[in-house]
Amino acid sequence: MKKTALYDQHIAREAKMVEFAGWAMPLLYNSIIDEHQDTRYYAGLFDVSHMGEVIVRGPGAENFLEGLIPTSLEKLYPGKSMYTCFPNEKGGVIDDLFVFMRDEHDYYLVVNAGTTDKDLKWMHDHKIDNVEIIDVSEQTTKIDIQGPRAKEICLDILQFDQIADLKRFHFTTVPYKGTTVMVSQTGYTGEFGYEIFVDNSQAVNMWLALIIAGLPFKLATVGLGARDTLRLEACYSLYGHELSDTITPVEAGLGWLVNSEKNYIGSDVLKKQKTEGAPRTLITLEMLEKSIPREGCRIESDCRVIGEVTSGGFAPYLKRGIAMALVETGEVSIGDEIDVVIREKRMPAKVVKRPFYKYQG
Repeated sequence: MKKTALYDQHIAREAKMVEFAGWAMPLLYNSIIDEHQDTRYYAGLFDVSHMGEVIVRGPGAENFLEGLIPTSLEKLYPGKSMYTCFPNEKGGVIDDLFVFMRDEHDYYLVVNAGTTDKDLKWMHDHKIDNVEIIDVSEQTTKIDIQGPRAKEICLDILQFDQIADLKRFHFTTVPYKGTTVMVSQTGYTGEFGYEIFVDNSQAVNMWLALIIAGLPFKLATVGLGARDTLRLEACYSLYGHELSDTITPVEAGLGWLVNSEKNYIGSDVLKKQKTEGAPRTLITLEMLEKSIPREGCRIESDCRVIGEVTSGGFAPYLKRGIAMALVETGEVSIGDEIDVVIREKRMPAKVVKRPFYKYQG
């Protein structure tokens, strides 16, 4: 298994380590529920260095990216980022990703750990002239700090006005101990926070400095377990669950990503789905009794199967079972009651408005 530059720090804090996408990663340090609540009420510190980072630059960078993503690049300018995806020919998703515009013809892409190699192959297979594709994943540590106290903690380490004034989906670069650190006001928890990209050589220094600065603010180190429950409450998609090679962004409730007028891979399918509707729809539901839905559980309406759970679990902040599910379009609406089949037992649930937990930034 691969190890992040912070692996020894996790071992020193007695984290429970697991294999994830080929990496040894902390599942939890204390408990998933405690780490979840600490992030919601105070702040959480995450090592997400297993993610992939790729630079795309050159005079042809814009044309190259416009041929791969369904989201218009016109909203970007240096210092601005956006969420998007790589569709395949049938409209399914190769991966979802963030695109950061660093300068004219210079973009920084953050992709998922389990799909980094697939993404790189996809980009190289569709590469055009005047474009460089540079994988910087192996030399980059990504540290996320999320929660109501994240700004106070981060400013104690990176004392620059541009950090304090960052708006959501914006980023900047600042010097740090002889290296350059990229700081983005983004995250995957539903809380205000920062994503910090630092060279591996300074990863431990940054991690420990944040931990020390966070002591007065009850900063907690957080593993992948709580990261997943946090993103589920916020209704953020997880690749392989809400998005996949066979699930389109329109079906996943991300039709707003499909706004480019360019011809990109899968554009005919996605533009048609956006205007005429998709065969499946992502819904969110809350359990009405004590039960916990899991991925793959069948969704039934009047004893007829209409779909299945894509992500589900116990929501520590909301204190109930919740799920996202992909169902046949037109079968249910917000407020309807349906059944989730858990261990072959039908459990009642209610379709609710997305998200369960609204962004708190």
